[in-house]
Amino acid sequence: MKTPASLLLLLALASTDASACSCVARTLDDFIANSDSIHVAHLQQAKLVKGGSGREWPSVEASFEVRNTLKGKARTRKLTLKTGMGGGDCGIPMTVAETYILFLEKGQTEIGICDGSGPMYGLEEDEVSAKVKAAMAKRPASSRKQ
Repeated sequence: MKTPASLLLLLALASTDASACSCVARTLDDFIANSDSIHVAHLQQAKLVKGGSGREWPSVEASFEVRNTLKGKARTRKLTLKTGMGGGDCGIPMTVAETYILFLEKGQTEIGICDGSGPMYGLEEDEVSAKVKAAMAKRPASSRKQ
């Protein structure tokens, strides 16, 4: 009786682990180096987008207003990006009226915790901007992606 219960617990843990989000540990310098643009943006609106045809997971479509561009050029003052629901899909919690830092590659339409993007949760915009700018300034000119 002990063995089947142990096997069931092991299978449950293995299946949970398979759906968990997993990111490679990266530094601020890594996020800066891998992004074409970095923005501080205010979340204006978020809506649930249901998954289609049973194969796509639900997601959140978020509308941001760009307040400050720290690297690259703002495509527009308004950005619409998708993210997962959180948990196993690496999505970012979306809280309307919160300020976010967005590390984006050219043409990127989805964000997640693995790319460094996320809510600033009351951190001072000036402080975050200063840290990103200081990290960018210390990188050699040959490695800067503009």
